[in-house]
Amino acid sequence: MKALATFILRGPSQAILVAVGTAVLAMLLPPLSVISGAVVALVTLRTGVRAGALVMLGSTVFVSLLAYMSLGNVVIGAVFLAMLWLPLWILAWVLREMRSLALATSVAGILGIVGVLVTYAILGDVAAWWQQVLLTIFEPAMEAGGPLADRELVTSILADLSKIMTGVAAAGMALNALMCLYLARAWQAQLFNPDGFRNEFHELRMGQRTAMVSMVFIAVSLLPLGGFSHMAGEIVIVILSLYVLQGLALIHAVVARKALHKAWLVVMYLVMMFVLPQLMALVAVLGLVDTWVDFRHRFCPKEN
Repeated sequence: MKALATFILRGPSQAILVAVGTAVLAMLLPPLSVISGAVVALVTLRTGVRAGALVMLGSTVFVSLLAYMSLGNVVIGAVFLAMLWLPLWILAWVLREMRSLALATSVAGILGIVGVLVTYAILGDVAAWWQQVLLTIFEPAMEAGGPLADRELVTSILADLSKIMTGVAAAGMALNALMCLYLARAWQAQLFNPDGFRNEFHELRMGQRTAMVSMVFIAVSLLPLGGFSHMAGEIVIVILSLYVLQGLALIHAVVARKALHKAWLVVMYLVMMFVLPQLMALVAVLGLVDTWVDFRHRFCPKEN
Protein backbone atom coordinates (compact mmCIF):
# COMPACT_ATOMS: atom_id res chain seq x y z
CA MET A 1 0.00 0.00 0.00
CA LYS A 2 2.89 2.37 0.76
CA ALA A 3 4.28 1.82 -2.74
CA LEU A 4 0.84 2.50 -4.23
CA ALA A 5 0.49 5.73 -2.25
CA THR A 6 3.95 6.83 -3.40
CA PHE A 7 2.99 6.15 -7.02
CA ILE A 8 -0.27 8.10 -6.66
CA LEU A 9 1.57 11.18 -5.38
CA ARG A 10 4.06 11.24 -8.25
CA GLY A 11 1.68 13.38 -10.27
CA PRO A 12 -1.89 13.87 -11.49
CA SER A 13 -1.46 11.40 -14.37
CA GLN A 14 -0.51 8.59 -12.00
CA ALA A 15 -3.31 9.47 -9.60
CA ILE A 16 -5.91 9.55 -12.39
CA LEU A 17 -4.61 6.22 -13.72
CA VAL A 18 -5.13 4.52 -10.36
CA ALA A 19 -8.48 6.21 -9.69
CA VAL A 20 -9.87 5.28 -13.11
CA GLY A 21 -8.40 1.78 -13.11
CA THR A 22 -9.82 0.87 -9.71
CA ALA A 23 -13.16 2.52 -10.57
CA VAL A 24 -13.51 0.33 -13.66
CA LEU A 25 -12.49 -2.79 -11.74
CA ALA A 26 -14.93 -1.83 -8.97
CA MET A 27 -17.79 -2.58 -11.34
CA LEU A 28 -16.71 -6.22 -11.05
CA LEU A 29 -15.26 -6.07 -7.52
CA PRO A 30 -17.05 -3.25 -5.60
CA PRO A 31 -14.58 -3.04 -2.65
CA LEU A 32 -12.01 -1.57 -5.05
CA SER A 33 -14.09 1.61 -5.09
CA VAL A 34 -12.54 2.36 -1.69
CA ILE A 35 -9.11 2.65 -3.31
CA SER A 36 -10.50 4.82 -6.10
CA GLY A 37 -12.04 7.23 -3.61
CA ALA A 38 -8.93 7.21 -1.44
CA VAL A 39 -6.86 8.40 -4.42
CA VAL A 40 -8.81 11.67 -4.65
CA ALA A 41 -8.68 12.09 -0.88
CA LEU A 42 -4.92 11.44 -0.66
CA VAL A 43 -4.06 13.94 -3.39
CA THR A 44 -6.32 16.54 -1.77
CA LEU A 45 -4.86 15.94 1.69
CA ARG A 46 -1.24 16.05 0.60
CA THR A 47 -1.08 18.25 -2.50
CA GLY A 48 -4.05 20.56 -2.11
CA VAL A 49 -7.66 21.20 -3.00
CA ARG A 50 -6.95 22.23 -6.60
CA ALA A 51 -4.83 19.15 -7.25
CA GLY A 52 -7.56 16.98 -5.79
CA ALA A 53 -10.17 18.66 -7.98
CA LEU A 54 -7.99 18.06 -11.05
CA VAL A 55 -7.73 14.35 -10.27
CA MET A 56 -11.46 14.16 -9.54
CA LEU A 57 -12.50 15.87 -12.77
CA GLY A 58 -9.89 14.07 -14.86
CA SER A 59 -11.03 10.71 -13.53
CA THR A 60 -14.65 11.61 -14.28
CA VAL A 61 -13.80 12.50 -17.88
CA PHE A 62 -11.87 9.29 -18.50
CA VAL A 63 -14.49 7.03 -16.89
CA SER A 64 -17.20 8.81 -18.88
CA LEU A 65 -15.26 8.28 -22.12
CA LEU A 66 -14.73 4.60 -21.35
CA ALA A 67 -18.41 4.21 -20.50
CA TYR A 68 -19.45 5.96 -23.70
CA MET A 69 -17.20 3.78 -25.86
CA SER A 70 -18.34 0.54 -24.23
CA LEU A 71 -21.95 1.24 -23.20
CA GLY A 72 -22.96 4.24 -25.25
CA ASN A 73 -23.62 6.62 -22.32
CA VAL A 74 -21.72 8.67 -19.76
CA VAL A 75 -23.95 8.05 -16.75
CA ILE A 76 -21.38 5.88 -14.98
CA GLY A 77 -18.87 8.74 -14.88
CA ALA A 78 -21.48 11.04 -13.35
CA VAL A 79 -22.37 8.38 -10.78
CA PHE A 80 -18.74 7.97 -9.67
CA LEU A 81 -18.40 11.75 -9.43
CA ALA A 82 -21.56 12.32 -7.41
CA MET A 83 -21.45 9.23 -5.20
CA LEU A 84 -17.71 8.79 -4.61
CA TRP A 85 -15.16 11.32 -5.76
CA LEU A 86 -17.00 14.58 -4.97
CA PRO A 87 -17.88 13.56 -1.37
CA LEU A 88 -14.28 12.39 -0.85
CA TRP A 89 -12.92 15.65 -2.18
CA ILE A 90 -15.15 17.59 0.23
CA LEU A 91 -14.23 15.41 3.22
CA ALA A 92 -10.51 15.59 2.45
CA TRP A 93 -10.79 19.36 2.07
CA VAL A 94 -12.39 19.60 5.52
CA LEU A 95 -9.76 17.33 7.07
CA ARG A 96 -6.90 19.19 5.40
CA GLU A 97 -8.11 22.63 6.51
CA MET A 98 -9.47 21.82 9.98
CA ARG A 99 -7.17 18.90 10.88
CA SER A 100 -10.01 17.23 12.75
CA LEU A 101 -10.93 13.65 11.95
CA ALA A 102 -14.02 14.01 14.15
CA LEU A 103 -15.23 17.02 12.17
CA ALA A 104 -14.64 15.27 8.84
CA THR A 105 -16.55 12.27 10.17
CA SER A 106 -19.44 14.53 11.18
CA VAL A 107 -19.47 16.15 7.74
CA ALA A 108 -19.79 12.69 6.17
CA GLY A 109 -22.84 12.18 8.36
CA ILE A 110 -24.27 15.54 7.28
CA LEU A 111 -23.88 14.52 3.63
CA GLY A 112 -25.71 11.29 4.41
CA ILE A 113 -28.52 13.17 6.14
CA VAL A 114 -28.82 15.53 3.17
CA GLY A 115 -29.15 12.44 0.99
CA VAL A 116 -32.06 11.22 3.13
CA LEU A 117 -33.80 14.62 3.00
CA VAL A 118 -33.36 14.94 -0.77
CA THR A 119 -34.70 11.43 -1.31
CA TYR A 120 -37.82 12.20 0.72
CA ALA A 121 -38.28 15.52 -1.08
CA ILE A 122 -38.03 13.92 -4.53
CA LEU A 123 -39.86 10.63 -4.02
CA GLY A 124 -42.47 11.51 -1.43
CA ASP A 125 -43.60 7.99 -0.49
CA VAL A 126 -40.09 6.60 -0.10
CA ALA A 127 -41.18 3.30 1.44
CA ALA A 128 -43.45 2.50 -1.52
CA TRP A 129 -40.65 3.26 -3.96
CA TRP A 130 -38.20 1.01 -2.13
CA GLN A 131 -40.78 -1.76 -1.86
CA GLN A 132 -41.25 -1.71 -5.62
CA VAL A 133 -37.48 -1.79 -6.17
CA LEU A 134 -37.00 -4.69 -3.75
CA LEU A 135 -39.90 -6.64 -5.25
CA THR A 136 -38.38 -6.23 -8.70
CA ILE A 137 -35.06 -7.56 -7.41
CA PHE A 138 -36.52 -10.54 -5.55
CA GLU A 139 -39.29 -11.43 -8.03
CA PRO A 140 -37.16 -13.93 -10.01
CA ALA A 141 -36.12 -15.70 -6.79
CA MET A 142 -39.74 -15.94 -5.61
CA GLU A 143 -40.84 -17.37 -8.94
CA ALA A 144 -38.00 -19.92 -8.87
CA GLY A 145 -39.27 -21.38 -5.60
CA GLY A 146 -36.95 -22.63 -2.87
CA PRO A 147 -36.43 -20.66 0.36
CA LEU A 148 -38.14 -17.57 -1.11
CA ALA A 149 -41.20 -19.40 -2.46
CA ASP A 150 -43.48 -18.04 0.27
CA ARG A 151 -44.49 -14.85 -1.54
CA GLU A 152 -46.62 -13.50 1.31
CA LEU A 153 -43.79 -13.85 3.84
CA VAL A 154 -41.16 -12.38 1.53
CA THR A 155 -43.44 -9.47 0.60
CA SER A 156 -44.04 -8.74 4.28
CA ILE A 157 -40.31 -8.75 5.03
CA LEU A 158 -39.58 -6.48 2.06
CA ALA A 159 -42.32 -4.09 3.20
CA ASP A 160 -40.58 -3.78 6.58
CA LEU A 161 -37.16 -3.32 4.95
CA SER A 162 -38.49 -0.62 2.64
CA LYS A 163 -39.18 1.60 5.65
CA ILE A 164 -35.48 1.81 6.55
CA MET A 165 -33.74 1.36 3.19
CA THR A 166 -33.12 5.07 2.61
CA GLY A 167 -31.34 5.36 5.94
CA VAL A 168 -29.40 2.14 5.37
CA ALA A 169 -28.30 3.29 1.91
CA ALA A 170 -27.28 6.74 3.18
CA ALA A 171 -25.40 5.23 6.13
CA GLY A 172 -23.66 2.80 3.79
CA MET A 173 -22.54 5.63 1.54
CA ALA A 174 -21.30 7.68 4.50
CA LEU A 175 -19.34 4.73 5.90
CA ASN A 176 -17.89 3.92 2.49
CA ALA A 177 -16.75 7.53 2.10
CA LEU A 178 -15.17 7.45 5.55
CA MET A 179 -13.38 4.19 4.76
CA CYS A 180 -11.88 5.94 1.72
CA LEU A 181 -10.92 8.99 3.78
CA TYR A 182 -9.39 6.93 6.59
CA LEU A 183 -7.41 4.86 4.07
CA ALA A 184 -6.08 8.03 2.46
CA ARG A 185 -5.13 9.44 5.87
CA ALA A 186 -3.39 6.16 6.74
CA TRP A 187 -1.43 6.33 3.48
CA GLN A 188 -0.43 9.91 4.23
CA ALA A 189 0.71 8.88 7.70
CA GLN A 190 2.71 5.94 6.34
CA LEU A 191 4.62 8.25 4.03
CA PHE A 192 5.08 11.33 6.17
CA ASN A 193 3.98 10.75 9.77
CA PRO A 194 4.29 7.16 11.05
CA ASP A 195 1.63 6.31 13.67
CA GLY A 196 -0.08 9.63 12.92
CA PHE A 197 -3.33 8.11 11.73
CA ARG A 198 -3.28 5.50 14.50
CA ASN A 199 -3.14 8.21 17.16
CA GLU A 200 -5.69 10.34 15.31
CA PHE A 201 -8.17 7.46 15.03
CA HIS A 202 -7.73 6.51 18.70
CA GLU A 203 -8.75 10.06 19.64
CA LEU A 204 -11.83 10.10 17.37
CA ARG A 205 -14.59 11.59 19.49
CA MET A 206 -17.40 13.80 18.23
CA GLY A 207 -18.48 16.71 20.37
CA GLN A 208 -21.42 17.06 22.75
CA ARG A 209 -23.28 19.37 20.36
CA THR A 210 -23.31 16.61 17.77
CA ALA A 211 -24.51 14.18 20.43
CA MET A 212 -27.31 16.54 21.50
CA VAL A 213 -28.52 16.90 17.90
CA SER A 214 -28.39 13.12 17.62
CA MET A 215 -30.54 12.74 20.73
CA VAL A 216 -33.11 15.15 19.29
CA PHE A 217 -33.44 13.05 16.13
CA ILE A 218 -33.70 9.87 18.20
CA ALA A 219 -36.48 11.45 20.30
CA VAL A 220 -38.39 12.64 17.22
CA SER A 221 -38.14 9.19 15.64
CA LEU A 222 -39.91 7.73 18.69
CA LEU A 223 -42.82 10.18 18.59
CA PRO A 224 -46.10 9.38 16.77
CA LEU A 225 -45.57 11.94 14.01
CA GLY A 226 -46.21 9.72 11.00
CA GLY A 227 -43.94 10.28 8.01
CA PHE A 228 -41.88 12.87 9.87
CA SER A 229 -40.96 10.29 12.51
CA HIS A 230 -40.13 7.75 9.81
CA MET A 231 -37.78 10.24 8.16
CA ALA A 232 -36.17 11.04 11.51
CA GLY A 233 -35.72 7.31 12.10
CA GLU A 234 -33.82 6.97 8.83
CA ILE A 235 -31.62 9.92 9.78
CA VAL A 236 -30.93 8.17 13.10
CA ILE A 237 -29.55 5.19 11.15
CA VAL A 238 -27.01 7.52 9.53
CA ILE A 239 -26.11 9.11 12.86
CA LEU A 240 -25.64 5.79 14.64
CA SER A 241 -23.34 4.59 11.87
CA LEU A 242 -20.97 7.43 12.83
CA TYR A 243 -21.08 6.44 16.47
CA VAL A 244 -20.18 2.90 15.46
CA LEU A 245 -16.89 4.36 14.22
CA GLN A 246 -16.43 6.32 17.45
CA GLY A 247 -17.11 3.16 19.43
CA LEU A 248 -14.59 1.20 17.37
CA ALA A 249 -12.03 3.97 17.83
CA LEU A 250 -12.62 3.79 21.58
CA ILE A 251 -12.12 0.02 21.62
CA HIS A 252 -8.91 0.31 19.59
CA ALA A 253 -7.63 3.02 21.95
CA VAL A 254 -8.36 0.94 25.06
CA VAL A 255 -6.64 -2.12 23.58
CA ALA A 256 -3.58 -0.01 22.73
CA ARG A 257 -3.37 1.83 26.06
CA LYS A 258 -3.90 -1.32 28.10
CA ALA A 259 -1.34 -3.14 25.94
CA LEU A 260 -3.85 -5.92 25.30
CA HIS A 261 -3.23 -8.54 22.63
CA LYS A 262 -4.55 -7.59 19.20
CA ALA A 263 -6.39 -10.91 19.16
CA TRP A 264 -9.14 -9.13 21.10
CA LEU A 265 -9.74 -6.89 18.08
CA VAL A 266 -9.70 -9.87 15.72
CA VAL A 267 -12.30 -11.65 17.87
CA MET A 268 -14.48 -8.53 17.94
CA TYR A 269 -14.50 -8.16 14.16
CA LEU A 270 -15.15 -11.88 13.68
CA VAL A 271 -18.15 -11.67 16.02
CA MET A 272 -19.40 -8.61 14.11
CA MET A 273 -19.50 -10.73 10.96
CA PHE A 274 -22.05 -13.08 12.54
CA VAL A 275 -24.10 -10.77 14.77
CA LEU A 276 -23.57 -7.53 12.85
CA PRO A 277 -26.80 -5.61 13.65
CA GLN A 278 -26.80 -6.38 17.36
CA LEU A 279 -23.10 -5.73 17.94
CA MET A 280 -23.09 -2.58 15.81
CA ALA A 281 -25.98 -1.20 17.86
CA LEU A 282 -24.04 -1.93 21.05
CA VAL A 283 -20.87 -0.30 19.70
CA ALA A 284 -22.89 2.73 18.54
CA VAL A 285 -24.38 3.19 22.01
CA LEU A 286 -20.88 2.87 23.48
CA GLY A 287 -19.65 5.57 21.12
CA LEU A 288 -22.58 7.87 21.94
CA VAL A 289 -22.11 7.47 25.70
CA ASP A 290 -18.36 8.10 25.26
CA THR A 291 -19.20 11.63 24.12
CA TRP A 292 -20.08 12.51 27.71
CA VAL A 293 -18.09 9.98 29.73
CA ASP A 294 -14.82 10.09 27.72
CA PHE A 295 -13.79 6.56 28.62
CA ARG A 296 -10.29 6.93 27.14
CA HIS A 297 -9.07 9.66 29.43
CA ARG A 298 -11.21 8.77 32.43
CA PHE A 299 -10.27 5.10 32.69
CA CYS A 300 -7.34 4.64 30.29
CA PRO A 301 -5.18 7.79 30.49
CA LYS A 302 -2.04 7.92 28.40
CA GLU A 303 1.17 7.13 30.19
CA ASN A 304 3.58 10.03 30.43
